[in-house]
Amino acid sequence: MSPAARRATIIDVAERAGVSRQTVSRAMNDQPGISAATRERVLRAARELSYRPSRFGRGLVEQGPVTLGLVVLDLSNSYYAELGAAMARACAPAGWNMVLVEVGNTPDPEVAAAELARRVDSLVGYGVLGGEISGDVGMPVVRLDGRPSETDRGGVVELAPAAAIAELADHLREAGTRRPLVLDLVGGPLADRPLALAAALRSLHEDGEVPIWEVEARTGHRAVLEEALASGADALLAFNDELAVRLLRTLREMGVDVPGDVRLVGADGLEIGSLVSPELTTLSIDIDEVARQTVSLVAAMLEGGAPLTGDGAHRVVPYRLEVRASA
Repeated sequence: MSPAARRATIIDVAERAGVSRQTVSRAMNDQPGISAATRERVLRAARELSYRPSRFGRGLVEQGPVTLGLVVLDLSNSYYAELGAAMARACAPAGWNMVLVEVGNTPDPEVAAAELARRVDSLVGYGVLGGEISGDVGMPVVRLDGRPSETDRGGVVELAPAAAIAELADHLREAGTRRPLVLDLVGGPLADRPLALAAALRSLHEDGEVPIWEVEARTGHRAVLEEALASGADALLAFNDELAVRLLRTLREMGVDVPGDVRLVGADGLEIGSLVSPELTTLSIDIDEVARQTVSLVAAMLEGGAPLTGDGAHRVVPYRLEVRASA
């Protein structure tokens, strides 16, 4: 069918008006949640394109409130469990529903995310901008812990660790650290955070280079720690708090004093880090603030107050250093 003969779709109207397809649906069905100016812009675009909503589509819109789809990797990881709870709390004041899907253990995570995208008003999570899922399809799509360069395909909530890592480097320098070691999780390319830690701590290491070792999330820690201590490591920087807590348990079983023999640092600021002894020093992210910023961005996208892509679809939540007894 030629472009001239093709019937206009809701996506065409969304692109013409510069809003999401959900905003088009609300404007066409005279629903609350968007401004009068946005409604008029959508209706004008619909008239220009001779768009007529289908009865089926109208029925879907009238079923209920906004539904946010959240994609996480693994709910057995406390970070994702805390994130899910925080997102639910952030959605509640607006009367939104939330659907959560775990994709880390599925045969094809992209297919699972794509299936969820077809059933919700917006999609949020880690890695959600893969495959054919992006904000240019007329639905708010927001990547958590993404990079500013990824806003060409959807929204990004950037989790920014640079200032906190610099504070950590100063703290460890004052503590006399001379041989820091970064412990990343096995699997895939090195993540940004371990690389940033190694770069920031390079000036502390007496050899001029901070090694990055890969470890399993749940097993084999004793052998790795024995080798690390034999190498002279005096500060261990774990990829996340869960790994740090597991390392702390193994160090105690080995009779190694923390922080006397070796300092230990985690990342994410999970509650579990404050429940162990010694309490865990960590690069902490405010998960409730991540959720609030994410829901605020999605709401602005739905209402036409923020674009689905580009600089206006970018939010930043910084990490902060929490110095406790382990370092």
